[in-house]
Amino acid sequence: MKFQVLGPLAASVPLPSAAQPRRVLAVLLTRPNEFVHRDTLVDELWPQGPPSSAAAVVQMAVSKLRKALSPGVPADDVRQRLRSGRGGYRLTVSEGELDVTDFSELTAAAARATGDERKVLLERALGWWRGRAFADVPAGPLVEAHRMWLEEQRSSVLGKLVELELAAGDHKAVADRLGPELAVRPADERLAGWLAEALHGLGRRDAALAVLDRCRHTLWEHAGVSPGEELLAVHRRIAGTGWSAGGAPCRLPPATPDFTGRATELADVVRALRSPAPVVLHGRAGAGKSALAVQAAWRVRKRFPDGQLVADLREPGDVLTGLLRALGLAETELPADRAGLMSSWRSHTAGRRLLVILENCRSEAEARPLLPSGPGCATIVTTRRRLAGLVGARPVEVGALSYAEARTLLGAIAGETRLSAEPDAVRRVVACCDGLALAVRAAGTKLLLRPRLSVAEFATRLENEHLRLDELSAGDLAVRPVLAEALAELSPRQRDSLRLLGFPGATEIADWFAAAMLGCSAREAAELLDELVDDHLLHAEPDRSGFLRYRLPDLERLTLREPPDPAALERALTVMAALAEHAAAALGAAYPPPRRDDAPAAVSDRVAAGPISWRVTESANLALAVRTAKKYGWTELTTRLADAYSDLVGPRNGGSPAWVGFGIVRDRLDLPAEARKLLKLGHAHADAGDLARARTCFSLAEARFRAAGEQRGTGAALVALADVDADSGRAGSAVHALREAMELLRDCGDLAGQAMASAQFGSLWDDLGDFRRAKECFEASLLLSLHCEDGRQHDRSAKRYADVLRRTGRVDEAGELLTSALIGTRSSRERHWEAHVLRSFGDLHAKAGDAGESERCLSRSLELFEDVGHRHAAAYTHRSFGESLRLAGEHGRAADHLGLAMSTFRELGDRRGGGYALLSFGRLRTDEGVVAEAAEGLRTAAGLFRELGFPVWELRALQGLSAVDRSGRQRDRAREALAKIRSRVTPA
Repeated sequence: MKFQVLGPLAASVPLPSAAQPRRVLAVLLTRPNEFVHRDTLVDELWPQGPPSSAAAVVQMAVSKLRKALSPGVPADDVRQRLRSGRGGYRLTVSEGELDVTDFSELTAAAARATGDERKVLLERALGWWRGRAFADVPAGPLVEAHRMWLEEQRSSVLGKLVELELAAGDHKAVADRLGPELAVRPADERLAGWLAEALHGLGRRDAALAVLDRCRHTLWEHAGVSPGEELLAVHRRIAGTGWSAGGAPCRLPPATPDFTGRATELADVVRALRSPAPVVLHGRAGAGKSALAVQAAWRVRKRFPDGQLVADLREPGDVLTGLLRALGLAETELPADRAGLMSSWRSHTAGRRLLVILENCRSEAEARPLLPSGPGCATIVTTRRRLAGLVGARPVEVGALSYAEARTLLGAIAGETRLSAEPDAVRRVVACCDGLALAVRAAGTKLLLRPRLSVAEFATRLENEHLRLDELSAGDLAVRPVLAEALAELSPRQRDSLRLLGFPGATEIADWFAAAMLGCSAREAAELLDELVDDHLLHAEPDRSGFLRYRLPDLERLTLREPPDPAALERALTVMAALAEHAAAALGAAYPPPRRDDAPAAVSDRVAAGPISWRVTESANLALAVRTAKKYGWTELTTRLADAYSDLVGPRNGGSPAWVGFGIVRDRLDLPAEARKLLKLGHAHADAGDLARARTCFSLAEARFRAAGEQRGTGAALVALADVDADSGRAGSAVHALREAMELLRDCGDLAGQAMASAQFGSLWDDLGDFRRAKECFEASLLLSLHCEDGRQHDRSAKRYADVLRRTGRVDEAGELLTSALIGTRSSRERHWEAHVLRSFGDLHAKAGDAGESERCLSRSLELFEDVGHRHAAAYTHRSFGESLRLAGEHGRAADHLGLAMSTFRELGDRRGGGYALLSFGRLRTDEGVVAEAAEGLRTAAGLFRELGFPVWELRALQGLSAVDRSGRQRDRAREALAKIRSRVTPA
């Protein structure tokens, strides 16, 4: 048996053709006659991580090898060449069966021999090599290490043989032997030196120098290094003159040792430097453009063997003169005029492969004459501007560091162990650096210099805007001077624009706000803002409403430190108030409201088309506007902003800014105005489902209306109170409030108020089980509303009455009323009430068995409620949806909707709504046959309705309970509820 590894893997018997058995054999041949553990084989075959089937694959490979190496011999037979044991396998290789052994024995014999015998032994040793060791085997770590060792042994033998042949003057043998070797390893300085000496000995001086030049260029291309001293000595002996170790100027500053992140930008720059088009690195002052340029230059340096030059365009002196001197021109060779210098620069760079970095370029005109002309040259330009006029340039923006990049850089400077102990404080420090590489580096250096300063204390200092720029400095590494220099380079027009854009506290502003601050047309403002964006002093991103939003970076804002112009600020806040009022009007309307004269037409149209998106993007700035207007004493403007803010976000979500308008009228001691604002706030709380706050506002409004002697307002407040009391289970209070409201509204002749109170009374009597009174009240409400100029109350009364008629089985009449109400609400553009009517339509279609039409109406109702932000009303639609789906047999979807309804009612404290949802849930579980859950839900719903004083709904729950609970315990309660309904007794 013979094994050969000094070339393609081979044996004197046919080997398996599959890759895995051959790889296993290669590993075993690196350790012949030794047990190789199975884990070693797995690691060799799958260095990146083995699959779950790795052990099985190894066993199959070993099995195939056994059949090839010892055909017909059992695995446990002593004659078997490939044996198992000790968790692995051993390949038996006898003396003289492996070519490596033959090579090693001949090498050892040559070391003991002398003269011609030694030369013959070395040639015989090299004769065993048929190519690269294990040439056709994919190498894992073990085989690769063995291969490298074998190649070193071969190289050593080759060197000894070449030295013998050179000493004997056999130059032709050396040239023939080393030509193919150097073609495979062109950067091997030792081989190149020997071959050059052999060629020189044959009288081929030019060929010898060409070999040396090729090696020199290959070293530079592949490794970025110059030839060593031994090869330089060979060149001196052959050429008779000195040979520089490269000769090309390298003026690159050291690469930043802790350079972090920028992987994408670095890859873009390296890729772009393959062409002669200049690469423009643009970004904020302090963004790290120079560090990125130098990092990229060192990475591609080997592509430019004729040199790498750097010129800072801010430094005094002629830049072209300095560049030409760097290329080796003497002072007497430099032209005296500018045109001559440019011509000389172009001619000296035309045939070279040169990399040039132009730092701190301020304009295209400054860069153009400094671009090298040769197609093998490349240029990196760093600038704070985009330099759009530099034709053919490849722009790469050096933007803000991501949090991960900034965190890594901070840790590299200040120490990872220290930062890991205070992760929250580190996040605060990084946030204060605003993604600016210089700021992160300054912060890290400050922490490094102050080992006793905690990261949390440093973060607190940075969060103080008056101290931040002072803290972001360490020695001459400071943020303030770099940013101040950038701001000083602005034109007066740009600086004035930045000063006017100051809205204290705002993180970003919309384009329309910026135009109002600048006091110019939208087009003029856009041009100014674009200039500042191009100079990286503003960031621009579109928001969800389609408006561009601009942000002045925090560190630049702190460096600018100029107070806002009150006139510009008041002008912009006035436009904001108009747009906020426009958005509030559009929020509840099916169609856009009319354009306003006090806001730009195009902006008004976009706000009206997407009031919800506008609310989301502007709510924080609107709250800030309320506080700012109050601070400056602009009372009327403050009131407008606060009222619009409250209308848009609701008093519950709005916090203190929503109450500023109320505070102003209260300070004026204007009781009627204060009462109207309280009434409005109460309705907003009621819409949001916050009944406790709503009742407080309504009670306060009633008291102020009474004190002011306003009967109409008092009646409206009482009706609102009755609505809240009815939902909260205070039925007696609701009846008394409505009776007094009716008297007051009749006395002052308020027909609309009477219609509203009568409809409210109708709904209440229905819940109490007095259907006769309910019918009388609704008919009176509809009659009264016909005499009102505004038909909206008629639509609302019709909707409420239709719900009662549907529950009593008068479906056709209910349908007619709802059709009339839907037409009316759409005509009046009341999206909120349209949603209520659609919910009632969904209930009606569900009762009639039309599941598809019911789902269509309820889906649209949900959509409208969500558009206007009415979670409370949406919960009632979810309850209706659940009931409709229950009737249609879609139990899974029904449970989802009822679950949403119950969680919302629970969160808002609406016990009445919770009772409705529990009643439907109990019915659903009854349909599903889940008796225990059905009984629990229905029993809880009955108890809730009993506490609320709604005997009709209690009886409905008890009737459902009778179907699942045969114990009869609920019969007494059912009789009590029925007695209350029949007696029609008004609760106290």
